[in-house]
This record gives sequence, C-alpha cells and structure tokens, in this order.
Amino acid sequence: MAYSMTTTIQISDKTITVLKMLRDQFRVPSYDALLQVLIQKVEKPKKTLWGAGGKLSMKEILKNLRDEHDRY
Repeated sequence: MAYSMTTTIQISDKTITVLKMLRDQFRVPSYDALLQVLIQKVEKPKKTLWGAGGKLSMKEILKNLRDEHDRY
C-alpha cells in the first residue's frame, strides 16, 4: 500500500532549472516521477565482465591473447 506525503524542500534556482530540463528530457509528469527515475538509475547494478572468463586461470585467459608473430 503506497501513500503520498507532501514535503517541501529548498533548492537553488540552478537546481530547479536542471530539474525542469531533466523532467522534460525524461518526459515524466512530475518531479516525484523524475526523482524515482533518477533513483532507479543510481541503484541499477552496473554491468561488468567480472567472472566472464568462468573458472579459467589467468594463464589460460592470457594464453592466446596475442598472435605468435606479435611476440618478440
């Protein structure tokens, strides 16, 4: 069950200008909706390649990194 509570915050003119631009850019109807979008972007886990090599050792991963003719 979601409830709504009105809260007033003080922000600078520069910040409100940026918020208005972002609200238009993300095409959301309110600052609350904009803040929800921004929060989701911050909380979204970053995609990494950690573990992409599976259980290979570093030696196995680097083994064929360069061609033979590339080596001195």
